[in-house]
Amino acid sequence: MEHGQLIRKLRKERNMSQAELAEGISSRTALSSFENKHSTISSDILFKYLERLNVTVQEYEFYLNDNVTPEKAYISEYFYNKVTKERDKEIAQRIHNFRAKYNDSHDFYFCCLSIELKLFLNRRNNKAIYQVDEDKQIIKDYLNHNQNWGHFEIALFSNCLYIFSSDYIRGTFPVLLKRTKKLSSIASYQNDLSIFLNNCIVLSFERQNFDDVNYYIDRLITISANTPRKAYDRMMCQYYLSLLQKLNYQPNQLATIIQQFNELGFTDHANELIKFKKQILKETKKTAKIAL
Repeated sequence: MEHGQLIRKLRKERNMSQAELAEGISSRTALSSFENKHSTISSDILFKYLERLNVTVQEYEFYLNDNVTPEKAYISEYFYNKVTKERDKEIAQRIHNFRAKYNDSHDFYFCCLSIELKLFLNRRNNKAIYQVDEDKQIIKDYLNHNQNWGHFEIALFSNCLYIFSSDYIRGTFPVLLKRTKKLSSIASYQNDLSIFLNNCIVLSFERQNFDDVNYYIDRLITISANTPRKAYDRMMCQYYLSLLQKLNYQPNQLATIIQQFNELGFTDHANELIKFKKQILKETKKTAKIAL
């Protein structure tokens, strides 16, 4: 469906005349010409039309694509929830497909997907199935040279955290906040940031950098106050703190928190928390004392 056709459809569904939609935004003639595919309009005017129609940009994009989630949004939503749970052979085929799509479209998004899956397979198998030194540098150069970060950059950094040193990640966090400051009032940005911090905490546990664990927990507690994920993030902070207590032979609430996730219906997630707990307990020396 064309943009003008969709605006006309949305307008009529809301029983609005062209004059009512265009008032204070554009002339009625300009709207009529746009709806009939005789002219184009600026994005500023389009967004004002959508605001008056009470249609979000996300909803508009969904309607524009014939009620189908756009390819990139679909891939992003299921990338780590579904794709990474596939067999190695299936993931290898996806790497090939994403790389081919990048070669055809020159869209850096698909280049990054292929790299992220290479890194994932190497990490899952604990060996170099793919040579990724050049790929790692591509990611690092892109993030270092891009001064204005959005959802794509935060997600890329978050998904590839383990190719960076702990000092670099912690030192870059304040830079990340500055580079994304313009987006700070957007709910999806707050979600991106909380996912990033959860990933930082998990990686810090794996690297046994417990000072960093505490640093990122403090930031997550602060940031989660303004996110739709507040309840989840606060529960995860309690889980992380309890895991620190467990490692330091102190009373903890690990079992209770995991059971709470089970009772809320997040059984798979609860099982992942149990698995992660066992992994960290196994990797951490039992005689080590951890500063809390």
